[in-house]
Amino acid sequence: MSPSKESDASVAAGADLLLKGWKMINKACPVCVEPLYEKDGKVVCVKCKKEYVLVDSKSEMPPTKTSEAQQPAASSSPNNFSSYDFSSLPPALADTAKIMLEKITDLNAKLKETSDPKEISSISSSIRSLIDSLRSLSS
Repeated sequence: MSPSKESDASVAAGADLLLKGWKMINKACPVCVEPLYEKDGKVVCVKCKKEYVLVDSKSEMPPTKTSEAQQPAASSSPNNFSSYDFSSLPPALADTAKIMLEKITDLNAKLKETSDPKEISSISSSIRSLIDSLRSLSS
């Protein structure tokens, strides 16, 4: 599948979850950098189709059944973006990536509040653009 079609599929899957009452959180998947979605304590990545457990410290991590099936993500504090390792990026780009994740969170809040189809489309497009930009930073 081409990157554009993959991105479209991820955005569509994320939009479907939002319509079902899920919320996009300010954490990115540590594998693909897609936004994570949460509902009733369950956190998932729509692209990797994996469930994650958010913890505040290693001591809170559940026992691992299989390392692939249930990888722990990062702390749930609003400004902690450690679910994605920005250390491999130059400091200026790491800051840019963190800002992009914050913008995705801001757009998610706007998306939650609107019911205007044009605004939903515009916000979704902006989120997709930010996700594509994050991917390009990490590749």
